[in-house]
Parts: sequence; structure tokens; C-alpha cells
Amino acid sequence: MKKEERLKKLLEKRSDLEHRLYLEQCRQHERINNMGWGYGMRHAKLNFSTTKEDRLQERIEKIDKQIAEISKE
Repeated sequence: MKKEERLKKLLEKRSDLEHRLYLEQCRQHERINNMGWGYGMRHAKLNFSTTKEDRLQERIEKIDKQIAEISKE
């Protein structure tokens, strides 16, 4: 019973993280779309940070590993 509860919680957490990752990707796409062509050309070397997206992806990978470990038991 405890194994099933842990698995359920991890799946819920993973679902929440995937939703947050989707929202972050939408935010980044909107930011890129709002940047005009001329602005992009003048500031070609300036990039925005993707650390939030990277952290969310890392957390999803960790949860996937935990789910795999629990499933093996």
C-alpha cells in the first residue's frame, strides 16, 4: 500500500512539474515573439536565461528515476 501511495504522489508531482515546464516554455516563446526583427538583429548576442526551464527538466528526470526505482521493487 505504501509503495502505491509513493508512486501516486510522484506521478502527481511529475504532472505538476510538466505543467510548470509547459508554462515556462510558453513564456519564453512569447518573449521571443514579442522581440521584433530589428531588435533581434541589433542584440543578436543577447540571450535570455533558460535556467528555470533547465531546473524543471532536471527535477522531472529525477522523479522519473525515482518512479523507475519504485516500479522495480
